[in-house]
Amino acid sequence: MTKYAFTVELQVKEYDNGDPLAFKMDGHRFDGALRTLKWSTDQTYTVKITTKPATEVTRINVNGNDLDITKEKLGVFSGNWNTAGAEVSKRGTRFPLVFLVDFAPEGQMRVEFQSKVYSKNDSHAVWGHKMNSVEFKCSGDDDGYVKIVDESYK
Repeated sequence: MTKYAFTVELQVKEYDNGDPLAFKMDGHRFDGALRTLKWSTDQTYTVKITTKPATEVTRINVNGNDLDITKEKLGVFSGNWNTAGAEVSKRGTRFPLVFLVDFAPEGQMRVEFQSKVYSKNDSHAVWGHKMNSVEFKCSGDDDGYVKIVDESYK
């Protein structure tokens, strides 16, 4: 039985200029994921989580890195992630980039994004669609894990 139902909005923007992250549509060329998020090396990104109804975010982890979280207001949390040291993806390859978000009391949400890393000044990194946000409709119970019921790109 579902005990919690809530919505999580994820925004990722370049820290320097506030531009939303770019992505491209890949169809089903890679492991069934339809989109590839495009990241640049040596770039700082602001990751923002908004929950409705408001809930506490106790941890945001991107690709194994815990972010220092700022509580902007009730239900809105952000942190910065830097891709320093990330390896540039070879042509035709993708990798899973994992976001872990811990909510209190709902538990942990795990999202895996098909991703590609470009060198810092490669214009391909910013070409394509802009990911203003991704909205996840979630449910959780007392098992400590948040299930994503639906996702939509905005």
